[in-house]
Amino acid sequence: MKEILLELGICLAAAAFLMIYHECVRLFVYMFCQKSVKCFRTAPWKVWRYIDPVGLILSLTSMVPISKPYFFRVRDRRTNLCLGMAGIVSLVVVLAGSVAVLRLGYGGIDGLDHLVLPHWWNAIVPILVQYLALLSAGMLTANLFPISTFDMGMIVAGVSPAAYLGMIKADGTVKLIFVLVVLLDMIHYGASRLIVLFL
Repeated sequence: MKEILLELGICLAAAAFLMIYHECVRLFVYMFCQKSVKCFRTAPWKVWRYIDPVGLILSLTSMVPISKPYFFRVRDRRTNLCLGMAGIVSLVVVLAGSVAVLRLGYGGIDGLDHLVLPHWWNAIVPILVQYLALLSAGMLTANLFPISTFDMGMIVAGVSPAAYLGMIKADGTVKLIFVLVVLLDMIHYGASRLIVLFL
């Protein structure tokens, strides 16, 4: 029972970290693009706001954390493109780093499933790395869906406002497809198979 609770806690901590990290990277990029610290409408550094309760539940059930985004006031295409790209790159960095740690076998880690550790408390860091790999892969895949508040939505807005308008019109359909993909556990399955491929 203790081990199950520990693993649930680590999964939630990893998901919360990813949500905050993902949104904070985009905040810094937004501030840089606007060339001002006073570009935010409300206080952006209350980081607990980016932790979405539904995202935490999805992290436990489907390995797909979804954060609450800061609603940026973006007037130019370049900023939209930079925000979308920054979000994608930030998740790729976490995924690549955690996969590298898994591949090197640091701290008793051997792949995604097997831990060679004498005591449960020694498993905290290895389990955290495993969850960071799975959750970042899930979050990255989710953000590739063309939904307005996701990274891909911002990239589309930055590349072509006309395509963004078309994307907004199809928003309900895309969200329905996204929900079905999450419910069928396709993102988690695909992400875990991809990580295993790199190990």
